[in-house]
Amino acid sequence: MCRTLAVAICFVAGLALLGSALPRIAAAQALGVHETEDLVRRIWFEGMPRDEVARIGPAGAQRLLEMLADPAERDNDGRILIALGISAPPGSLTAIEAWQAAMPAAGEIDRATFRAWQALPFALGDLASHDPKAIPVLEAFMNAEAPAWTFRQHRGPRLARLARRGAASALAESGLPAAGRVLERAGRKASDPDFEAHLEAMWTRYRQRALERAAGGASGGPAGAASDPAGGGAR
Repeated sequence: MCRTLAVAICFVAGLALLGSALPRIAAAQALGVHETEDLVRRIWFEGMPRDEVARIGPAGAQRLLEMLADPAERDNDGRILIALGISAPPGSLTAIEAWQAAMPAAGEIDRATFRAWQALPFALGDLASHDPKAIPVLEAFMNAEAPAWTFRQHRGPRLARLARRGAASALAESGLPAAGRVLERAGRKASDPDFEAHLEAMWTRYRQRALERAAGGASGGPAGAASDPAGGGAR
């Protein structure tokens, strides 16, 4: 009897020690400032690994906000935007909108800026899981007039098509009810057969993501690589 009691006491004590250690283990696993910088400065040809981005800690997330406003980090803006959408520190939406507003009004833009513009809707789609105000910003991006700037062969209507498709894809990946309502409105207004076909495919994806959320309480995109147009080469 005494031996059984002693074993039980030791077991409970062990659990208590493990519980007290868990916060320290989690803190050790979180990515700090330097690790976060390395993550978003690296070229990921298949997209940044989402599980790594999700490990960004508070200090690293705050550093992302600083990096997005730093012209010296311009080559990394696309990955910074994606990481902000997933880590979602306070002020993320304001910082992302400020970045968008600072884009050139006209003229030829560079490759890094173009890739970051492509990443923008996916950053907003991830951020919407933490800040619902990202959904109206994403809808506005989808419905905006074509940019006046150009990048190589991308200009005018072609840019507008890219924006619509990217926004619809990001809305679908979010699986959020508000995103579904935006997709519904887009479907009622769509007149381009190619975009209508894309919306139909995104509706299928949206329903899948919504079911995943309902079943598992998912708070962001699926496991694997984050949607990261900045990772590969421009077409």
